[in-house]
Amino acid sequence: MAIPIEMPKLSDTMEEGVLSAWLVDEGEEVSSGDILAQVETDKATMDLEAFDEGILLKKMIEEGDAVPIGQLIAVIGEEGEDISDILSEHDDGTGAAEEPEPADESSDDAAAQTPDTDAVEEPVGDGQLSDRTPEPVPAGTDAEGRRIKASPLARRIADEHDVDLLQVDGSGPEGRIVRRDVEARIEERERAPEPAQTPQPAMETPSYDLPDDEALYESENISQMRKTIARRLAESKYSSPHFYLTVDIDVERAVELRSELNELAEQQDRAKISFNDLITKACALSLKNHPYVNASYLADEGEIRKHNHVHIGIAVAIDEGLITPVVRNADRKGLTEIARETRELAERARNRDLEPEEFEGATFTTSNLGMFGVEEFTAIINPPNSAILAIGEIRDTPVVEDGEVVPGKRMKVTLSCDHRVVDGALGAQFLDSVRSYLEEPMNLLL
Repeated sequence: MAIPIEMPKLSDTMEEGVLSAWLVDEGEEVSSGDILAQVETDKATMDLEAFDEGILLKKMIEEGDAVPIGQLIAVIGEEGEDISDILSEHDDGTGAAEEPEPADESSDDAAAQTPDTDAVEEPVGDGQLSDRTPEPVPAGTDAEGRRIKASPLARRIADEHDVDLLQVDGSGPEGRIVRRDVEARIEERERAPEPAQTPQPAMETPSYDLPDDEALYESENISQMRKTIARRLAESKYSSPHFYLTVDIDVERAVELRSELNELAEQQDRAKISFNDLITKACALSLKNHPYVNASYLADEGEIRKHNHVHIGIAVAIDEGLITPVVRNADRKGLTEIARETRELAERARNRDLEPEEFEGATFTTSNLGMFGVEEFTAIINPPNSAILAIGEIRDTPVVEDGEVVPGKRMKVTLSCDHRVVDGALGAQFLDSVRSYLEEPMNLLL
């Protein structure tokens, strides 16, 4: 019996997925556990695994297509099996799931039929493109002369084989460069090495630039991750009544402790501890004492949910946007374990290689821009959290102690609070707890 393969929900915030690459061709046999394709979600590029065995009878979408959760993307079954019932069942009225009608060569009206512009035919045997095959987009640009569009898999293969995407024609939707385009370029290069470039005679450089409206901007498609960031943070900002609390923390002792701990870590070949690890631990311990900051306002359920576990989400910037890998049960872990886990999660986040359980379920979030020289900022709450801590840089500054001006080290942190759950006094008490841990950092080791 033929089995439909639908776009799965691969993260809690996913609404649609982009099929980055097919890894199995039609007619190939697949077994349970085989990877059929790669799907780009709002958080990561993930493998689409087969749970049944059979023949991949039909691919319903092309590489680069974005489809909503639940849409039919392929059919597995026995060779020659009739799949018309499945296609009819998943036909949404747009005709996307319909089998193409065979051409009736005897019909007088055949020549007058309107071409199906959604269908993409393979090049005919003589190497010419059929009338319905989209024209390849000029290398390195789309039809409007804008930036390169390429799937993540195509970019990775191009990087691995040192292929310049500017020299690759895109055959995917809207000129998107897909895997087959890069592989074709690699084969072409291997067959016929590019001739040495003939030096061009020197030309006089004009003293002024010609006006070119097309060069005034670059545009790119909105990624799945960027769509989700825009939607979720807009919902948070507009639906959660934010207020902000800022404190200036004396981090002199925390800086000294971190230096001492890292000397020991180096001697014992352990992960070095960052200042962010100290803050993660300080927040985790403080959240245990302030359960309403470690809570969620769930309007649909009609409840405020106080979490029994402390899972700290740490904002990590990647090329496509932000992702928050989660250090689970951070209150129960030592600094070395937090440091090692945070480093591993951040590296995998940058490679978009996280599993859903590694970036979902945070009960509180931190965001650190101190390494960029940002002294102070406010962050938007990551729903369904009720608060987020924005961390600024550690700065040397003159301070007054016992009536004298002396050098000191300070760091500003700002807590964004959802006023539906966290009141001003509660937020201030939580911040005071975080400050106490960082100003007396030995308490983080107890």
